[in-house]
Amino acid sequence: RMASRGAQITIAGALGLFALLLLMWLPTLRHLIGLWQIPTYFHGFLVPIVSLWLIHDGWRREEHFTSWPLALIGVAGASLLYLVAGQLDVITLQHIALAGAVISISALVFGRAFAVRHRFALLFLFCAIPVGESLTPLLQELTIGAIINTLDLLRIPAARVGEVIRTEPGDFHVVEACAGLQYLVAMAVTGILLAHLLYLNRSKQLVLMILAITVPILANWARAITLVLVAVHSDFAFGTGTSHTILSWVMFGAVMAVVFVYAFMTADKDAPRRPEPAMAPAHCPRPALWLAAGGMVAVAGGLA
Repeated sequence: RMASRGAQITIAGALGLFALLLLMWLPTLRHLIGLWQIPTYFHGFLVPIVSLWLIHDGWRREEHFTSWPLALIGVAGASLLYLVAGQLDVITLQHIALAGAVISISALVFGRAFAVRHRFALLFLFCAIPVGESLTPLLQELTIGAIINTLDLLRIPAARVGEVIRTEPGDFHVVEACAGLQYLVAMAVTGILLAHLLYLNRSKQLVLMILAITVPILANWARAITLVLVAVHSDFAFGTGTSHTILSWVMFGAVMAVVFVYAFMTADKDAPRRPEPAMAPAHCPRPALWLAAGGMVAVAGGLA
């Protein structure tokens, strides 16, 4: 009964700290949710849900919690990063600080054994941070190059003017949406999750991640090249408008299918699970540490 009561107090304390964190850092949370509504970052809504599911899946009956004082350093670091990023107006660093604060508070309240056992679920929260926008010009340039090289190989007259490819039937505008960042981000996050769930072998995990990064890039080139060739040979009757959208979704589905099939076919089905830390002994909660963490979060949110 004492252990059960201690667990209830611990969970209540964690919920209180998370509520304080989200309240004091609300502008950053709102900005983050706003970015998640962009198609490239839709997965941001799913990442916290997946993390909670992973924790629930690995939850032990009669779970005991022992506060981990060293995690207070993580809370302090996240709070300092949030404060500095706010003063410098670097919103991405504030996103990182928010995820870091959630992870550190979890380790502080629930303990080291909990944090180690659920380390992937906690670290997976960083995948919810919208990043990669700076890669768009590079991906755009590579896509244009792939189209031009293919047209040259097929001896189809074409000339490039900036982001426009001029052909005899008409012009193609390779805009930022054609760069394929959406495919790349979605597959990278999916690859990270599948590598954790299906593999124990580090080499297999690395191979899957390489595929999750390279396959969507190559698939986007194939999509763009196919659209251009269809439009050129049909005198722009096809390859634009609705057919453009349909082919894009078909290619994305095909890429997802290829990576999923490969991952499940090569999964370490019979491999033993990784050793887990022993369950922590039952101790009384340590509210003083929680109050210190709450104070850091509140100060950082108030001054940022």
